[in-house]
Amino acid sequence: MALAGLAVLAGAGPVSEAAPVRMTAAVVRASAPTSPSAVAPGPLRTEALGLLAQPNVAPETAWRRLGPEIVPVLAALAEDMSVPDAQRMRAVTALARVEAPQAGQTLQAMLEDPHRPSDVRSQAAAALGQRLGLEAVKTLQARLEDHDLRIREAVAQALGRLGGQQVREVLEERLPLEDVPQVREALQQGLTLAEP
Repeated sequence: MALAGLAVLAGAGPVSEAAPVRMTAAVVRASAPTSPSAVAPGPLRTEALGLLAQPNVAPETAWRRLGPEIVPVLAALAEDMSVPDAQRMRAVTALARVEAPQAGQTLQAMLEDPHRPSDVRSQAAAALGQRLGLEAVKTLQARLEDHDLRIREAVAQALGRLGGQQVREVLEERLPLEDVPQVREALQQGLTLAEP
C-alpha cells in the first residue's frame, strides 16, 4: 500500500503486482545504490548468476524464459565488481540474446557511456553487433572516434564481423584518420574480416 501511495504522489499511478514497473538501463543506473546487487531482485539475480557461471554462453531459450525483467539485472551484473570478470562479460553478451527491445537500448547505452568500464563498453560493441546486425553500423561507426583506444579497437573488430560493403566503406574511411598503430591494426583486421 505504501508503494502505491508513493507511486500516486510521484504521478506514476497505482502500482500493482499484475503490472510490473519496467525500468530503462539509464533509470536503473541513475537510481542504483552503491551495490548493484541491491538493484536486482534476489531470485532473478541468482538465476542469472547460475546461467552466467556456465563456461559456455547459455542458449537464447534460457534468457528468453526469464523475460524482459532480466535486462536491468544483466546490466547491473555487468558492472558489479564483486562478480567475476568472466561472468560480467557474459552478462553483457547475454543482453544480445534477450528478447526485449530495451536490451538493444541497454547495450547502446553501455557502449556510448564514457564513464562505464572499458571492458564493459568493448563487450557491448560486440554484443550490439550480434544483436542488431547491420542496423548497428551507424552506432558503431560513431564510436570509431571514441577517446578510448580500446573501444575503437573493439568497434573495428565488431564492424569487421558484420561484414558487407557498408562496413568496408566505414573502415576504409576511418583507417587514414587513425594515428594509434594498434587501432590501425584492428581496422585492418576488421577489413580482412569484412572481405566478401
